[in-house]
Amino acid sequence: MLGKRRVGWVLRLLVADGVTLLIAFVVAHQLRILLNQPLGRVAGSLQHYLWLLELIVPVWVALLMAFGAYGVRWTVHSRAWLVLRVCTVGFVLLTAGLFVGKESGINRSVIALFAAISGVGLWVERGLVGAWLRRAGEGARWARVALVVGTDERARRLIAALRQYPEAGWVIRGCLSLDPSDPTTTVQDVPVIGSRPELDTILESEGVVDEVFFAVPPERVDEISEALEVCESLGIDTRVLVDLYRPAHAHPFVEELFSLPFYGFSPTLTRQSVLAAKRLLDIVGSVVTLVLALPLLCVIGLVVKLTSAGPVIFSQERIGFHGRRFRMYKIRTMVKDAEQIRDRVAHLNAMRGPVFKAADDPRLTAVGRLLRKLSLDELPQLFNVLRGEMSLVGPRPLPIYEARQIKGAQRRRLAMRPGITGLWQVNGRNMVDFDEWMRMDLLYVDRWSLALDLKILLRTIPVVLSAEGAS
Repeated sequence: MLGKRRVGWVLRLLVADGVTLLIAFVVAHQLRILLNQPLGRVAGSLQHYLWLLELIVPVWVALLMAFGAYGVRWTVHSRAWLVLRVCTVGFVLLTAGLFVGKESGINRSVIALFAAISGVGLWVERGLVGAWLRRAGEGARWARVALVVGTDERARRLIAALRQYPEAGWVIRGCLSLDPSDPTTTVQDVPVIGSRPELDTILESEGVVDEVFFAVPPERVDEISEALEVCESLGIDTRVLVDLYRPAHAHPFVEELFSLPFYGFSPTLTRQSVLAAKRLLDIVGSVVTLVLALPLLCVIGLVVKLTSAGPVIFSQERIGFHGRRFRMYKIRTMVKDAEQIRDRVAHLNAMRGPVFKAADDPRLTAVGRLLRKLSLDELPQLFNVLRGEMSLVGPRPLPIYEARQIKGAQRRRLAMRPGITGLWQVNGRNMVDFDEWMRMDLLYVDRWSLALDLKILLRTIPVVLSAEGAS
């Protein structure tokens, strides 16, 4: 959940980004008008292009969100790299959408100019907003003023963390020791202005205080109940630094469930908005690809039917999200009854571990070998994506007899929905050994983000075209 201070500056960022995109669009169109004579083609009036803003603004804002431009850490990342990714991906998506929609009346040079000018505009705007947030955080008017209860290492880590993100606007007014006898006078240059028993007096006399942070040892959490009641009675927000367990990979979160407070851990990000964006990307990407590939699917199905006996579609039970079973669909690339004769070719396995990969599997048909090399046999899995059993990007789903042999930490790969493509596919596929494959799957789970999904999808295209690592 966004904090009160974050809501304010995220809204300001959204407004600033929207205004910047609008100005960039007008400037791009006017610049293109000036190029009418040199290019020998009239671009058309601004009114002819205004409807594009209904696509551009949501797409650019969604990409900014996907690449972390509204998170608490956006000021510590490279602005140039941020806007370059946003404008490049936005340009590709917008031109692809215009191509699919057959919008021949839109001059593509206007879109290209907008992508370039919006990149420069966003770079400048984000620099100005970042400077304003840093300066605004220095005064009580825009800053969120806090007190820290605690003087040990936890308090030092807390203060350092708050100072690391000046765009969040925190100003630490002072620290309070747990005991009056504590001799500490400063914590990270923040003065100790009293002790916990004096909290009510300090809050009533100190002036502006928006929130109190409690950084206390786990064994002394029970001692702050009275202090929490004081803050509640005075209408002041509180946060307690939970230091029970620090996971190596899982993401901690706090939520209220059935009117009970819980401190939990999830192997993947728990932000519902980002997960919803991933699902939306799956649905839109699957529908668009299926529409474009439908004629090709019909031709492939006819060729497979005419060249070998058996059904066109092969289905197999696989293990998916958190161990759920589902039937995964592929275009049949092997002879009929290939699963029944699997034991006869087991000696050809070129992959260490429980999975079976043979570079020259005799069960493959001539057409099937070509389909696998071009990854066209995977197209029916788009229906699995639409049904929510798979995602466009994720760890590769394994057959039941292979998945059962994966034990221990490697099963963490099941924390994400399986995907059609993933880190393994864009980094060599069958040229990668089993242990490295599993390492890549776990790396994806631990570092997943919408930006990573988009990066993998873009890398998948040249990998498929080059048939890299396919067999």
